[in-house]
Amino acid sequence: IGDMGDKASKRGIQYFTLSEIEPRIWFMLTGCNFRCRGCFRPARDGGGGTLLSPEEALERAELACLKYYGKLPAKAMITGGEPTLDRDFLIALVSGLRAKGFNEIVLMSNGYELGREGNGSYAAELVDSGLTEAHIDIKAFSEDVHRWYTGRSNKPVLRCVELLHDTGVNLLIQTVYIPGIVEESEIEQIAKFLSSIDRGIKYRINPFAPTFAYERVSRRPTIEEMENAYRLASQYLENVIISRSCYREFPTPPSQETWITVYPDPDLTIKRR
Repeated sequence: IGDMGDKASKRGIQYFTLSEIEPRIWFMLTGCNFRCRGCFRPARDGGGGTLLSPEEALERAELACLKYYGKLPAKAMITGGEPTLDRDFLIALVSGLRAKGFNEIVLMSNGYELGREGNGSYAAELVDSGLTEAHIDIKAFSEDVHRWYTGRSNKPVLRCVELLHDTGVNLLIQTVYIPGIVEESEIEQIAKFLSSIDRGIKYRINPFAPTFAYERVSRRPTIEEMENAYRLASQYLENVIISRSCYREFPTPPSQETWITVYPDPDLTIKRR
């Protein structure tokens, strides 16, 4: 990692996740700068997990992969919580993954820090460090809806999409359809915004899942509602995806898989879920 690793502080690692279908590893970082009312992430709050430096996180991740797969996979996903909260840590982690030979390094983020004023080079630095793909959530297009739902402005998020697109990194934008909050009109405005940047940007619409949410702010959308949102977004964008629950004639992501949770304790405790 070099000097970047020396500067980087420690972050809480909730756990690593391994896939039984395709060798790959997720880094689940704790803490988030949003307080989304419908959040379901166990790593949202800063507590819990194990405080590790980038070097320690990489070392334990490597051991977990060797223990389970017998080799290092080609793909690593960095998620949370919100991975971008500590710039030095994240850049060191991405650089370290590239140095270890990972050729697919994917960031999952709300985009706020990447697009915040004063952080202009953050996105480019990540790509220069080895990031190959970014999945950015646009929670809502309307500023008032976004502030009510997340507690923050969406202006840095929208700016982040433009900055990442300029780097040429593979980009996927995601929005959760939340009945009564983020419905067809919001999704259409997001699609229109994305098309103003590039009609080829990949856009995925996910259904709200009340079962796992911190707050029961809404219900799960119907198949018809999801399909209407898909049709509206497809008027502006060439690569729109909707969730598996809305299969029919529409493009869908891969089927569900079995996940292995590896806790970053000294024994690297494994649990299947």
